[in-house]
Amino acid sequence: MYKHTITSALAGLVLLLLHLYYRQRQRNVAARKNGYGPVVKHWTKEPFLAFDFQMAMHTEIPILYRNHRKRGHTFQPRALMGGSTILTIAPANLRAISTGKDWGIESMRLPGMDYFCGRGMLTTDGELWNHSRKLWKPTFAKDNLLDLAFLSQQVDNLLADLPADGTSTDLQPPLYTMFLNTSIVFLLGIDPTAGSDGAPHTPTEFITAFHDAMYYTMFRMLLGKAWCLVPQKKYLYACKVAHSYLDYYVDQVLDGGSRSTKTRSLLSTLAHQTNDRVYIRDQILQGMMASQETISTLIGNACFLLSRNPQYWQELRGAAQDPRNSELNFDTLLDFKITRNILFETLRLFPVFPIMQRIALQDVTLPEGGAANQDLPVFAPKGTVVTMSWYALHRDPSVFGDDVESFRPERWESINPSQWEFMGFGGGNRACMGQQKVLVEAAYVLMRFAQRYERLESRDSRAWEGELKLTCQSKHGCKVALYCE
Repeated sequence: MYKHTITSALAGLVLLLLHLYYRQRQRNVAARKNGYGPVVKHWTKEPFLAFDFQMAMHTEIPILYRNHRKRGHTFQPRALMGGSTILTIAPANLRAISTGKDWGIESMRLPGMDYFCGRGMLTTDGELWNHSRKLWKPTFAKDNLLDLAFLSQQVDNLLADLPADGTSTDLQPPLYTMFLNTSIVFLLGIDPTAGSDGAPHTPTEFITAFHDAMYYTMFRMLLGKAWCLVPQKKYLYACKVAHSYLDYYVDQVLDGGSRSTKTRSLLSTLAHQTNDRVYIRDQILQGMMASQETISTLIGNACFLLSRNPQYWQELRGAAQDPRNSELNFDTLLDFKITRNILFETLRLFPVFPIMQRIALQDVTLPEGGAANQDLPVFAPKGTVVTMSWYALHRDPSVFGDDVESFRPERWESINPSQWEFMGFGGGNRACMGQQKVLVEAAYVLMRFAQRYERLESRDSRAWEGELKLTCQSKHGCKVALYCE
């Protein structure tokens, strides 16, 4: 009996390998017939699913950059049993993927995210995605981004709390908390620092539940169908708390209540367009997922770099103390070259979203990447997952110069990368709707810091190391010393 089982298992494995070999051979024949070129292969240690490579890709941010330097702008990990995967940073491919309708994200994200945050811009494709984007759009109109009063108040509180005598401090946690507060105001129209206002949970309880649900959602996406084997009590409780807290405010607005803020919140904008409570709640959750860490991570990374390059801090301080720059409003902040250059250079070196993935919704052709010279088109069958590394893309010497690892904001005075060579805010159909909001609010915080502090010095000798969750922030925080005059 035992020998029979072993024999059957080996026979099944052989048949599976023959099937995979035959399928790949058919694809190669069809590719050559249609003028496609083969993609450079990367041999992984684990040959069946390339699991080691997939894990390294999400835990060691520079690994794709090193692989692209060795194998060119397009390559493919060889996995005997996994689905087709292609890694590319070729601008022509990025343009095709980002603007085409044949690429999506729903099948990768929705199964793991649906229970917590439902269907919306971050989880769907096609008409539903387009509908969600249209509903969000009024919230990001310029006239809705002009009021910086709440951010100003939050910065006042932060500056009052930070030591100014050279004591070592980590900027990352307080920046995170500050922009979590501003995110809740922008999305819900309520001040989370002002109390619970009769809600079923306090803002602190909601924030804790939100992060717990996010944490478990990440694992749910990674585990796929195996998620059913994991205890889910804590996940379900976190989702319940987050949902009930938001439902309270959604019901208030749908029942005719209003929030007294100058800025139109996403909640009020959505409530004027639909009365679907669950749909509104899901959009707010997805808005929090997209915005809560983006600005704080960008500012933290910028301060990390500025603390190690004091000449640029002095340049920024000089601009901040110039009487001509005393009025910090939306238009002036958006036009400040020095802050814009600093923020763009920070996004170039340490993209907030360093890796992006899309899946082919049907058989598709990528413009280039095939054959030895990687100049022939590539066939991507339906279900192919394409991974794009902005971290690697932003280190192309032909675009950014030979000193790609150096923090040099002035390079933006002389370079002009195309839309598909610099993807600090994405591009194409799913480009970041909040680009102006991010740049203005990040510039505001940097200018306020530079107005107050004469020096910003690093208190951590370790190199920057990314920690990839929803966004990519410094694994070791942003440990600095601040000095007033």
